[in-house]
Amino acid sequence: MRSALGTLGVIAAFVTFGLLWSSGLDARPIASVYPHSMPPEVTPRSMPPAVTPRVWLVDGYNVLCSGLLGGREREGWWQEERRAELLERLRHFDDPAVEIWVVFDGDRSDDTPAQDHVRAVFTPSADAWIVEQVKTREADAPVAVVTADRRVADRARHRGARIVTPRTLLGRCAG
Repeated sequence: MRSALGTLGVIAAFVTFGLLWSSGLDARPIASVYPHSMPPEVTPRSMPPAVTPRVWLVDGYNVLCSGLLGGREREGWWQEERRAELLERLRHFDDPAVEIWVVFDGDRSDDTPAQDHVRAVFTPSADAWIVEQVKTREADAPVAVVTADRRVADRARHRGARIVTPRTLLGRCAG
């Protein structure tokens, strides 16, 4: 009898701990289809929060799927209409002095021409392109990388980029 009560006590302790621990987590559902979702916005320690990056590198399909279409119908999310919707939204970014590079995975040689401060680029690997751009930028010119992909974020942060969540980026766009 004593061992059965002891076992039940251990199980109850585990269940109680699990419930208490999970109640402290952010209860918002993550609408990402990506297996490596990002934590809230993170900035490297070397970059003061007051520094606003002049170049923003946006993981296009990642932001489109996890940020813009979160909770909406996702049929055809990779098509031109959806890309145009994202680019139009970014044209209303609250700081028109920044360069926004939206990078899409794909083999297209007809990159969308720059309109205002927003440029679209197609490349076989948006992730590799973003990391390479961060690596080649000057250390004194901070770069923001917008993605919900933890692997891309970790690689870019390691090279000095400021990581911004898709929701934060889209929140800075009017409309």
